[in-house]
Amino acid sequence: MKYLYFIFCLILCACEYSEPAGLCHNPPTLSKDTLSFNAQGGTDSVIVSDYFWVIVEYPFWENNCEQYRGSISEYCAEEFCYGEIIKSKCSWFELQKTDAYTITISVNPNETNQERRFQVDMQAGNCGAGFTIIQSAE
Repeated sequence: MKYLYFIFCLILCACEYSEPAGLCHNPPTLSKDTLSFNAQGGTDSVIVSDYFWVIVEYPFWENNCEQYRGSISEYCAEEFCYGEIIKSKCSWFELQKTDAYTITISVNPNETNQERRFQVDMQAGNCGAGFTIIQSAE
């Protein structure tokens, strides 16, 4: 019986616990989760707490936005941007990663009778975050 207990203890000590893949312990935090613009448009920024993040691409594809990667800004000339999206031009707004922590959003005037919305998602490893751009109707 002593040997069985000893073998059981060896097995327990030899096992190593590992977290399941895909867990996120430290998601990036954002300075704002919603950017609200009036019908005249304007410019605003979101600050991200983590420097290792990328903008998720699929919402921009679905909305026929032009995407730019690589060194189109001074920020990317100083640091390699790993082929990530650093600027997107959409029909009513433009978004640009201006440094390692900042996204700047410029919104055009809204001449429609409808509110505009767009969800921008970001990813840092297995962690995600995002914010919504809202522009009121004319």
